[in-house]
Amino acid sequence: MKDNFLFLLITAICFLSVLDSRAQPKEEPTFRLFLIGDAGEGDTTGATLYDLHTLLLKNPKSAVVFLGDNVYSKSLWGIMKLEIGGYDGGPVGKRRLMSQINILKGYEGSAYFIPGNHDWWNHVNLKRGKQRLLQEAQFIEDTIKSSFTTLNNIKEQIFLPTQGSPGPVYQEFNDDKTRVIFVDTYRLIMEEENSNKHKDTVLLNRFYRDLKEQLTNASNKHQKIIVVGHHPIHAKGRHSSPLAAWEKLTRRFADSNTNYPPYNRVAVRLDSLMKEHHHPDVFYVSGHEHSLEYFFNDSLHYIVSGAGSRIDQVQLESCQDATECLQWNEEGYFEIDFYGHYETILMHHRKSNDSPKQVTCIYGCQ
Repeated sequence: MKDNFLFLLITAICFLSVLDSRAQPKEEPTFRLFLIGDAGEGDTTGATLYDLHTLLLKNPKSAVVFLGDNVYSKSLWGIMKLEIGGYDGGPVGKRRLMSQINILKGYEGSAYFIPGNHDWWNHVNLKRGKQRLLQEAQFIEDTIKSSFTTLNNIKEQIFLPTQGSPGPVYQEFNDDKTRVIFVDTYRLIMEEENSNKHKDTVLLNRFYRDLKEQLTNASNKHQKIIVVGHHPIHAKGRHSSPLAAWEKLTRRFADSNTNYPPYNRVAVRLDSLMKEHHHPDVFYVSGHEHSLEYFFNDSLHYIVSGAGSRIDQVQLESCQDATECLQWNEEGYFEIDFYGHYETILMHHRKSNDSPKQVTCIYGCQ
């Protein structure tokens, strides 16, 4: 009798537990960050951008960052088919920027654009490149502020860093629990090249000092830290392959390759500064490589989200050593969801956009 009673008691407790678990609502993120790069290929809003638009409308407590190379020009001076150029004020460039800007219609979160090497037209001359960059930034700012009044940051700067500066500049979200630091990596690469020639490191020293201060301040506040820049620190793809002989002779091509000494110096120094704090919640997000990639190494999360409008096939690899990694050859973008004590990283890709792949789950959220 006693055994039967005990069995019934345990059964009842289990049943009530199931009912209680079903009654509990699924935990919702307090903030979402959407990250899409290299989206400047299409003249119209393609399927990948449209998918992101749908998600943005459903998630007003969020921000989206366009990670540079916001416009591609198909040819150089209309003659040579070298994809060096960016925005030139012409109808093609405007359509390609509008293909991205249009997904912000009705969105109530925050939106930002950062520059890539194409937005500088791969110029190695600072004055010429800055002229092109500011032309693009002005078009983006003017268009959004005159047409997209629902944006949360409509009265703030949308193209960051401003005025061709390398930054760093930051914005805080999620009740100041999350800090996004914006960096212009191409400007840093140019400065590294120029400082090597002219021994002038004032701007670089100021940048790294300011970045260290911002990282330290965020760590002291126990904030989640996301550093966004166009060029990856860790990536696999054509920009990470050994430099060809002709690339070594042409700086406009060489400085897009991580093996090029100025680029490598920038990557190493950024990496060292972020790891210096041993902070468990630091993400470095980039584009540049036209694929979706994730790496985890020494407590730092590296996200490459450069598949907004084009794909370069990356050899798929499975990493089971100290470095976790994942690559995906599909158009798409990443999403970081922030909860109270953990984050999840989701990768959206065209093969299965309705079921994004959870790349990693931190601090026992599974």
